[in-house]
Formats: sequence, C-alpha cells, structure tokens
Amino acid sequence: MDVQGLIVTAPRRVSKQRLSVPEPVATDLVVRVEFCGLCTPEQRVYRGTRATYPYWGGHELAGVVEAAPYSPADFKVGDRVAVLLMQRCGVCHACRKGFDNHCAYLHTGSRPGLPIGPGGLVDRIIVPSYKAFRVPQLLSAEKAALIEPVACVLRSIERARPRAGEQAAVIGGGTMGLLHTALLTRKGCRVFLFDDDEATYSQGIAAGAVSCEALSAVEDTQKQNAWTDGWGFDLVACTRFGARAVTLALSALARGGRIVLYQSITDNDDVRIGANLVHYREIEIIGTVAQSAANVSAAVALMAHDHFFLDILRTEIIPASRAEDAFEAALSPQVNRVLIDLRSTFV
Repeated sequence: MDVQGLIVTAPRRVSKQRLSVPEPVATDLVVRVEFCGLCTPEQRVYRGTRATYPYWGGHELAGVVEAAPYSPADFKVGDRVAVLLMQRCGVCHACRKGFDNHCAYLHTGSRPGLPIGPGGLVDRIIVPSYKAFRVPQLLSAEKAALIEPVACVLRSIERARPRAGEQAAVIGGGTMGLLHTALLTRKGCRVFLFDDDEATYSQGIAAGAVSCEALSAVEDTQKQNAWTDGWGFDLVACTRFGARAVTLALSALARGGRIVLYQSITDNDDVRIGANLVHYREIEIIGTVAQSAANVSAAVALMAHDHFFLDILRTEIIPASRAEDAFEAALSPQVNRVLIDLRSTFV
C-alpha cells in the first residue's frame, strides 16, 4: 500500500515522500491520521544533534479508523483513535509483569526498504489493533494527539506515588513540566515549579502551581523552609536541566521523599549521590520511561471528562504542506507542541 510520509533527510530538511508499506493483514487497522505532534526525537534529528537520516518520525498521533477487517476489539470505520506505536507482545516476561513499556520485542521491529523511526508522520498508518485506543468523539482530534505525552506523565506520577497534601517540586517549565504540574495538582499536591524562563511562569500558575521560581531557588534554604515548614519536598519531578536538576533535587528532598527522573539526558549524566544520604534519609530515586497500555487507557479516561488542563499548553497547528515550517516552529521555546495537520494531501 502506498502512503505519504514526512521524512527528515538532513539537518533542517524535510521531504514529502510516497512510500510503499506492507499491505494490512486481517487483524490490522488502517487509520487515517489527523494530527501528529513533534516531540524531542523529531526536534533532535531535525536540528542535527541526532544524525540518523533518513528519519521517519512521529509517535504522538491520532486519527480515524478507515478500515478494520477483523478487529478483535470491535473497532468500526469512523472511530477516532489514538495510536501508540510501541511494541507490546503481551507474553514476554516484561509484559506479563505489567512492564509492557519494556517489552522484549520493543526494538526488534524492522521495515526493510523504509526509513528508520516510528513512522507516525504519514497520511495513513497500518497498525495491529492493540496499538489503537478508542477516543470519545467529544474529544477533539487535536487533543487526542496529546494522549501519548499525557500517558507518559501519568506513568511518571504513578511511579512517584504522590499523596494529597504533599509538597511537590517540578523542575522544568516545559511541556512535560507543565503536565506534571497540572496532574500532580489534581492529586492534591501543593506544587512549586522551577525554571529560569520567566515566560513559563504564567502557564505554571494556570496549571495549578502555588509558586513559580528560578532554578536556583530549589536550594534556597530560607525559601524552602518557608514552603515546606523546614521539612523539604516530599516529591521532586525532574523534567529538565539534566544532571544539575537531579543534584538540586537531592538537596531539597525531605526524609522519605522521592525523586522521579522523567527526562532523558543527552550529555554527561553523571551524578554523585552519597549512599548514606539515601540510607539515613530513606529517600527513593525513581526512573520512568514511556507508558504502559494501562497508562494510555487512564489518559483516555482522564481526558474524556477533564481535558481542559491541556489548554495551558501553547500549541500550534501547521499543515503537512508546510512541514519544514512546522519543524522550525517546534524548536521555539515559545511553543509547547507543534501538531502537524495530516488530514489534507501534501500539496
């Protein structure tokens, strides 16, 4: 089957290409893609800091079922779906233990003759039905394309185990920091947001933050004591600023507190941690990556009745015919998420 895809061919070069993909098998869905977000991997490849060309990006997508021959999940033509492109075999050790975001077959898929990458920047996509999640029609197509990042943040929060009344710090006022702020607030936490970009502060307050401060304020003992009655933060989510954020989080953590490491760090990720600090203060350092299928279902359920928190994000919608403009806009710190509109032809 022929599809139209957006391929990053070199730094700051995007090509609209017709690609031949395998025909769907009986249990596949054919989804007409409506919107696809540009996340960090696409930005890094386009900027040239991750030189993997040609690259077929896109993993935050939503669309409408165009064909569902023998779907065991009873999908119907016309259903709106979010498409999560991670492999989840359901039978390996990781999947059976509930860690299907670590499926043994996660990185074994290959598409001979096609560019590397998840391949969501396309007008139509063929996926096994388990990769599609039905979305209520009342949720707009634009917001449905944000289900994947929301699911990732829900996993982070699930692993951090926040409790109502806790003092939480979020380091980083970007897209993921704002989502952490909004969702931790909904868990009953008092959230403090830290970022050196003051332009993010109004969004942080709108997301529910009690206060937005410069990054250096994390280790300001006087302020910290005032905010937390001298106890420290019960939970710190590191979404930006690399190893420095982790070091700052350790200095601000309460006894029995938890640090969740959400971000990936592309440069030096070494952090010195005293074993006795962890031992005597009973602190936890928690990793989180991607999302499980259960997290995706939780994101759909949440957004079905409470999607207004997404309005705090500055989104920009750009048609596929202006692909390079979309990638350029995605590099701007003034935009939280660029969504490429794939509903029209690439002309």
